[in-house]
Amino acid sequence: MPRHVTRVAAVAFILCFVARQQSPFFVALMNGQLSEIPLAEILCELTAAKLSGALGLKRERAKAVIYVQEGGVAQVATNLRPYRLGASLRRWGAIREEIVESVVTDAMTDVAAGAALVGAGACTKVELQEFLRRQAEESLLPLLLWTDGQWSFDPRGRLPESGPLKIELPPLLLESARRLPAAYAAARWPDAGELLLPVAAVDFGRLSLLPAEAFILSRVDAPLRLRDLLALAGLPEEQTRQLAYTLTLGGLLQRAGGGGSRRAFTPEAIAQAQAATAAVAAAANNGDRASAGAQTRTAVSAGDAVADRHDTASSGAPAATGETQLEIDALLTRACSTIHYALLGVDLDASPGEIKRAYYALAKRFHPDRFLREVDDEMRVRVEQAFARIAQAYEILKDDKARSAYDKTLSANSSPASGARPRAAANSFASGTNAGQRTVTTPGPAAGGNATSHKAAELFQQGVAAAQVGNHAAAITFFAEAVRRAPGEANYHASYGGALARSANAATRRQAESELRAAIMLDGGNASYRVWLAELYQALGQFRRAEAELERALTIDPKLTAARQMLDRIKERKPKG
Repeated sequence: MPRHVTRVAAVAFILCFVARQQSPFFVALMNGQLSEIPLAEILCELTAAKLSGALGLKRERAKAVIYVQEGGVAQVATNLRPYRLGASLRRWGAIREEIVESVVTDAMTDVAAGAALVGAGACTKVELQEFLRRQAEESLLPLLLWTDGQWSFDPRGRLPESGPLKIELPPLLLESARRLPAAYAAARWPDAGELLLPVAAVDFGRLSLLPAEAFILSRVDAPLRLRDLLALAGLPEEQTRQLAYTLTLGGLLQRAGGGGSRRAFTPEAIAQAQAATAAVAAAANNGDRASAGAQTRTAVSAGDAVADRHDTASSGAPAATGETQLEIDALLTRACSTIHYALLGVDLDASPGEIKRAYYALAKRFHPDRFLREVDDEMRVRVEQAFARIAQAYEILKDDKARSAYDKTLSANSSPASGARPRAAANSFASGTNAGQRTVTTPGPAAGGNATSHKAAELFQQGVAAAQVGNHAAAITFFAEAVRRAPGEANYHASYGGALARSANAATRRQAESELRAAIMLDGGNASYRVWLAELYQALGQFRRAEAELERALTIDPKLTAARQMLDRIKERKPKG
């Protein structure tokens, strides 16, 4: 990178800071340290106050700007290379790599790259907006995990010309709170006398709760002090505090004050921020472009500088934090699977050579030694535990006797009660129905079934019932427990994966892929499972993978109309030539 570009960027950053400090609309309380107030809490305060502006973040060489509009996150710009538009499209497989390479250059901003792709016919404007929304959500998640760095909020900051995106913040806040160190999250709620309030109307369709979260939420059906929840829950205090903190960030519970954590914005600061935003809007509405431009120039320039590919962090230094987080997410998601074959990513009839090659490829990619210098102690333990599951799967599958015994266990568990493997109808989770709402044949308590398999079937039926009345969080919880108790039941995995696939959260959808693949490995003759997996890939913009699954489904069942129609639609959207 040329030195003069670095100097210009540095001077621009300093001038931006000085201009901000001199602005009559800016107060000293609108900046601080993320170690004192995490980003998730700052965004919650901005949402509650319905503020608009630009929230700048800086952590060593990494920078980002989050644009908010009336409290909602509207856009995210970052210099982390894995989250640039071109890199994201390559990772998703949304547009053929050769097209991305020929259209997008390193010198382009994301806005310019998007315009170039639309101009080249690689995607439509509607598709580009979806790509940008997904990119923004994936960019925001690692930022929410920062526990150090600086933040500053400028209420004069205005959105780039590309306009607001439909970013779903609650699922991201929920997922980020889960990933924070337990001690850190628990410490964010120091006052045991603080009051918890239930939220009257919650849209569970966009949120997927873990069993422990659903349990804590069920305890708070009326105003409750944190100390009383600690006594009722019967869980370790640190875990209960973390769960309560997670649920409040996700908007499922409300904190009613009482001497809690420090806030980012005082009432005076909020009032001044609202006045500054109103002044900018009034100047623009009155046609006073010079006045409006003067008030917003520094904030918009800061955002452009962050989004520019010529920033120091994106060109010279490796963006290890972002790349490492992506790999760790992939490892932890893979480790969620309960099937050894799924852990290694091989078919049930894989040869010993295929199993060995798969394991060595995973070891090269995910061995804990790769992450030693870039993760804290708690995350290192999680990585080691996740990789240990992969290693254990390999140890069993590489040995003929151990593999044979394991296969017999899978076979026994696949018919827990009735001796017939349940199948699901070829309906679509993308059509608005949950996996549990499909027509299914589930095992009932018949002779020869053990208590564990009977309980799994009962839990599965509860999941179906919960989904049918729209309680998606409970449905996911029941399906998850059914899978845990009967890991050899393909339909349990498929229904669990289908339910997870409806979530807008990236990490949840990756887990959905793992569950659907487990179902396919257990029941490779069910074409519907491959259609559901194709729908998931299509929703993620991974059209080549969706096409491959649909072709496999049609090989199994050539008369499967839904697969044929979907495949035709995907082929029609491909760029000509």
